This record gives sequence, C-alpha cells and structure tokens, in this order.
Amino acid sequence: MTLLEKSPVLREMLETGTALDESGTPHKLHSHIPSRFAEALYRTVLARRPSLVVEVGMAMGCSTLAILTALEQAGGNGRLISIDPSQPAYQNCGLAAVRRSGLAARHQHLAQPDFLALPQLLAARTEADLAYIDGNHTFDYVLLDFWYLDRMVPVGGVIGFNDCAMPAIHKVIKFVLTHRRYEELDVGLTPTYVDYSRLRGAIRRITRAAPQTYYRNFADRYFEKKEAWEPRWDFFAPF
Repeated sequence: MTLLEKSPVLREMLETGTALDESGTPHKLHSHIPSRFAEALYRTVLARRPSLVVEVGMAMGCSTLAILTALEQAGGNGRLISIDPSQPAYQNCGLAAVRRSGLAARHQHLAQPDFLALPQLLAARTEADLAYIDGNHTFDYVLLDFWYLDRMVPVGGVIGFNDCAMPAIHKVIKFVLTHRRYEELDVGLTPTYVDYSRLRGAIRRITRAAPQTYYRNFADRYFEKKEAWEPRWDFFAPF
C-alpha cells in the first residue's frame, strides 16, 4: 500500500491543502515536501527499517508523517527525532498532525536550532540509521547538518536531502561526494534536471561531466555511507 493509503491524516492534508493546529483550526499547507517525495521517503524508511531516524526541519509535518508511518509499518521500536525550533511559526501543525496520526509514542521533538541540537545528540553518542535534511537551506547550515549527521550515521546508513535543486544544497552534495565516502541510492525518483542551457550542455559534453553531477537535480537525493572515512588534515578537492 502507498503512504497516502496508510496515512489518512497526511492524505487529508495534501488533498485539502490545509493543516490543523492543536485546536482543530485549519491553516494553509505550505513549506511541505511534494507527495512523490514523501512516498520515496516512506519507501526508503520502510525498506531500511531504521532503529532511529533524525530529521532536520519539520514544518507542518508531511515528511514527519512519512517517516513515522513507515516506522509503524516496519514494526519494532523505530523512533524519529525531529529538530525544529520553528513549530510556533507553523501554529504547531506538525506536532498536531503527529498526535492526530496516533504516532506520538515514536516521536521526539527537539525545539532547538540544529547547531545546538546536533552537537548534543552527538555528545550523547546517538546513532541514527537514517537522516533527512530539510532545515535552513543556506550552504553553511546544510553543510553543518551533514557534518554532524555523518558522525552519527554508521556505515550502511543513509542521509537524504530535500530541495536539491537549490545551489547551496547542490554544493553540499558535491562536498559529500568528494570529501566523504557515500554512494547515491536509487529511491525511485526520476531525476529532473534544472539549470540546463544549450551552452551548459555543450560544456558538459566537452568536459564529459555526468548530468547528475553537472546539473542540479530537483528530486530528493539519498546517499548511503560506504566507509567511515575522513581525509587527512590538509586535504582539499574542488567541489
């Protein structure tokens, strides 16, 4: 069954374009991942059956419900930690959606900025089998999210990125592929390349760059950690 068949709350949110706050008042749904990205996230979590997932950014709870629904379907004691200090800005609709779905027992919300919450999780020796990055979309924040999560994700774990067409996130992904040992996974999302032009197409062919590294892919992208490797202290590779 699909995610929307398994999560009536999420289906209602996407079909009506609204999310309910804790009092039941509807608010316009925004800042959410598209249904096909939510389905891919659901499938990935369900296939991997992680013990712990960490997501950066919660907003109105669409990605949160996708993860929690998969954990519930997988059985066991799988949990999700959502890092998001901005729930009040979303009228706490994300937290309300989790409670309406009956999945709050699997969920922990950290109402702190990522740059405070992630170091604390790392200091507590938290190990996350899967992570999903969808917080502040500037290069420094996304790189910081990856840097800390890389230290929490074991070999074989997965880190996913949302809004990959944004230049800052595309740049972080290039860092991931040049400065760590990760391999991109096929999660069933057809690539949608942006920033294409005839001139850039000619340059790409001349340089023999692969489309997936040269153009920005709008679809969510997921990477599996293949090795717990860090470069030597003076290493640098263009990215």
